[in-house]
Amino acid sequence: MSFPLSRAEARRFALAAAALLALVILQGCGRQAADEPPPEPVEPGPSAPVDDLSPVRDFPEKFPRRTHLPDLREAEASGAVSNSMFSAGRDLVYVEDDRVWWESDNDGEEDDECDHSMNKAIVLPFRRLVEMCVASNATLRVQECYRPSGIHSTLSLHKEGRALDLTCPMLDPDNPNPEKPTLKSLEILAKMTWAAGFDWVYFEVPRSSGPHIHASVRRADPVGME
Repeated sequence: MSFPLSRAEARRFALAAAALLALVILQGCGRQAADEPPPEPVEPGPSAPVDDLSPVRDFPEKFPRRTHLPDLREAEASGAVSNSMFSAGRDLVYVEDDRVWWESDNDGEEDDECDHSMNKAIVLPFRRLVEMCVASNATLRVQECYRPSGIHSTLSLHKEGRALDLTCPMLDPDNPNPEKPTLKSLEILAKMTWAAGFDWVYFEVPRSSGPHIHASVRRADPVGME
C-alpha cells in the first residue's frame, strides 16, 4: 500500500537523491586519480645566454705591428687613468677560465701579480675573445692585467685593470713553438681583439719585452668618463 508524496516531500527526495549521486561520482573520481601515476616531470628548456659572446665588429683586413685601432690616443679611446674614480674593491672582479693560460699562475711564488683580477668593464670583450680563440683551437695567454705598481707608467690603464697584454702563439698554424708568438699569430690576435669589442687595440712591439697585443676599455660607468 503506497501513499502519495506531497509536492514538498517529492522535492526534498529529489534533492537528496541528487546529492547522493554527486557524492558517489566524486568518490569515484578520487579513487581514479589516486590510482593514476603522477605526471612525468617536464624538463626545462635551455636558458638563454646571459651575454652574446659573438664578435661585435668586423675583422680588419690587416693589422700591422706598431699600429692601433682606432686612430686615437689610448686616453682618448679608453679614457685616462684616474685615482679618484677607481676603487679596486668596487671595480675589480676575479676571472677564472681553464681554457686560458695565465702568466701569474706560472710565475712562481716570488711574484705577487694576479692576472685574474680585471676591471668589470673588460670582462665581456675578454670573454668574447676567449671564445674566438677556443673556436680556433688556440689558447689565449694573458701576460698582464691589473698591476697597481711596478713596471708600468703612472698613466697605464693596467693600474685600473682596464688593460690586458695578450698573446696567442698557436693562431699561426705554422708556428712550431707554443710558447713564443710569431708576428703572424699576433696580427691575427689583434684582429680578433678588435672584433671582440675592446675600445683600443695596439700591436705592441716593445724593446724591453716580447711583442704582444695591448687592449683596453672605457670605464663601465659613462659618468666616469673624462
